[in-house]
Amino acid sequence: VRMLDNGLAERMEHRVIQVLDERGVRSQAVQVVNFDPSESYVEVRRARVRRATGEIEELGETSVASMVEAGYRMFYDKRQLQVRFPSLRVGDVIEVVFSHRAVARRNIFDDYFGDIMLLGGNLPTERLSYVLEAPSDRPLFFNVDVAQTVRADDDVTVYTVTREALPGLKPEASMPGWSELFEFVHVSTFKDWASVGAWYWDLVKGQLVINDEIRAGVQEALASIPRDASRRQQVAAIYRHVVRNTRYVGLEFGIHGYKPYRTTEVFDRRFGDCKDKASLLKVMLKEAGIDSHLVLVRTRDQGSISGVPASLAAFNHAIVYVPEFELFLDGTAEWAGDTELPAGDQGASVLIVRDGDGATFQTIPMARAESNGVDASLRVELDATGGANVRREQTIRGTEAAGQRALFEARDARLDNMVRILGQRYPGAEVERATFEGLEDILIPVKTTVDYRVPQWANVSKEGVRFNVRGSKTTWVRSLASQVRRTHTLVLGVPFSIRRRVTVRPPEGQVFIRGPRDVALATRFGRLDLRATQAPNEASYTVSLAFDVSEVTPEEYPAFRAFLEQVDEALAQVFETEVAK
Repeated sequence: VRMLDNGLAERMEHRVIQVLDERGVRSQAVQVVNFDPSESYVEVRRARVRRATGEIEELGETSVASMVEAGYRMFYDKRQLQVRFPSLRVGDVIEVVFSHRAVARRNIFDDYFGDIMLLGGNLPTERLSYVLEAPSDRPLFFNVDVAQTVRADDDVTVYTVTREALPGLKPEASMPGWSELFEFVHVSTFKDWASVGAWYWDLVKGQLVINDEIRAGVQEALASIPRDASRRQQVAAIYRHVVRNTRYVGLEFGIHGYKPYRTTEVFDRRFGDCKDKASLLKVMLKEAGIDSHLVLVRTRDQGSISGVPASLAAFNHAIVYVPEFELFLDGTAEWAGDTELPAGDQGASVLIVRDGDGATFQTIPMARAESNGVDASLRVELDATGGANVRREQTIRGTEAAGQRALFEARDARLDNMVRILGQRYPGAEVERATFEGLEDILIPVKTTVDYRVPQWANVSKEGVRFNVRGSKTTWVRSLASQVRRTHTLVLGVPFSIRRRVTVRPPEGQVFIRGPRDVALATRFGRLDLRATQAPNEASYTVSLAFDVSEVTPEEYPAFRAFLEQVDEALAQVFETEVAK
């Protein structure tokens, strides 16, 4: 990489890859590199294959593809240059060289330079080098130790990081983001986060404009709540107005990959990306007399980072922080309420930009398990075939509520979707009636009441029927910890809880004769509380299960799996009936 005086960069990427098996033929037959044509011109300097016989063939076929993600409503300048090797064979060695030449007249980020490069990957690597040439008078900050050599003839410092004999990644389900899986080089010209915050505030402050239309929008939002509503309720109402009246569409061309469009334009056209919606939310809150800050986010799926170096390169999202209530709000979460921060934001590394007064690098706290989950009450009437008529009243809170609102948005499809969901747990389930609350208003918890018929709730025995507390065949071990051991950290998502209160009446002419024992478990991973009672004509039980952690390290994994086995054992306990005597 060659850093220019203005912070732009030119780079040469040289790959030499040996194909060892048929999987390698499939995975390496196309070599790609991404680029922005407004910033750089990319050419293929070399694309050839050395055969096992020693013969060298120039085989690369190049093409360019757009990286527009219309399905995600994301549109940007980026392109992907692809080099195809159509007749690759086991034993071949691919050599491809990409050259990026700067074509922009100026650096849209002033003179800032930042870069991130992985020191590892899915493939075993014999040698990997990152070489950066930069003007010696430009201080650079790294997250790893680098070798430095000064070329006195042109006043350039060469920074080098080299790694050898790197093992390939062995993928596992539910792994962390890449920055927690691989070592990487992160370099920046910013000396600290206050400098990043000051630069970003200078970039965006001119876009935070308010006009009469936006003022009217604020009044419209506040008219939906009582006149004496609290300031916290005002925040919720304005947030609801922004997320429900501004569609997510990203037009991230040029500087607008980082710089929001003017808030007046976003409000007028009724769409914008994350930073557009965050900016609009900020100015509308300000109109209501409530201070807030823009927040740059590195979503959790990318992996967390340390605070060194300070850089713009780490972030891929933007939201809002309201310090008065220590509240983070994501304007792109179109189905989530103000207390239902998406899972991708929770636990994320973020930079709170404090409106020209510095910036704070931190991690967004995870919500407690009690804030995310399901609270259900079921009334079950069994028959002698093991089938049951069930009424379920359920409230979903936290991160799962947004998914429920999106799933049941279409009125005409609600019953069909409910049948599909219940059918996954109880094959053949038939829904007789279902009602919904909190689907249209994201500030209201999602509540459903459903009456349905289950062909098999219980198993028929010679004496009567029997059923377990779990109510399904899927175990927690199978759902969350199917591997006996792990190499990488297991990411569970956000902490969550489940509470089920179930009352069961036996088939006509039968009585309950046996039920489970009470169980209480408490570990650092979570808690289970099972309470059961029975009388001849009615049995009831309450299951309260909470997972208090968002991830489990490989060292902790055996203990976590043991906890799940204990939970499964407790929930496998049964109720039994027999014919009344």
